[in-house]
Amino acid sequence: MWGFISSSGFATAVLDFTNELSLLGAGLLGLVALSGGMSVFAAIRHHLSQKAKAQIGTAPAPVDYRKAA
Repeated sequence: MWGFISSSGFATAVLDFTNELSLLGAGLLGLVALSGGMSVFAAIRHHLSQKAKAQIGTAPAPVDYRKAA
């Protein structure tokens, strides 16, 4: 839709891209949401694939400093 604004001295024209830009905005928002969703999915998959490892070990032997000296 073309809109003409009359003013003294300058000829200006305004082009209304509202409908076209809304489709572009929806597409860009969809791409951002899709990439964010894929990142979250990959992070959750990575987190779930990690096995909880038990930290079972032997206590270190007490050091006898009298024998070391």
